[in-house]
Amino acid sequence: METEIRKLRATLERREGGRGRRFAPELRRQITVVGRGLRAEGRSWFKIGREFGLPAETVRRLCEAAAGFVAVEVKNEAVTRNLVVVAPSGYRVEGLDVETVVVLLARLA
Repeated sequence: METEIRKLRATLERREGGRGRRFAPELRRQITVVGRGLRAEGRSWFKIGREFGLPAETVRRLCEAAAGFVAVEVKNEAVTRNLVVVAPSGYRVEGLDVETVVVLLARLA
């Protein structure tokens, strides 16, 4: 982790900073990854900010920002559940999928 901190601090020192200047997306990602890692180790925002050479509030804000959209893989797998339906008329249906239960209860009604 110390290597990442040194690299990040060197990058931040080369950056032309100033009030209101935004961080490049890649730099923001690096700050977030390293900052969250240090926070998970139990370090305070103040100590993390001091190691980065940034105000603690800036580091906290960047690290706690919403992650945004994350790519996911959608699988078309049937999930079997133990569906149990008790109709208002007293019929109890177990072990069927939702569509079949709907058809069955419609016919029984």
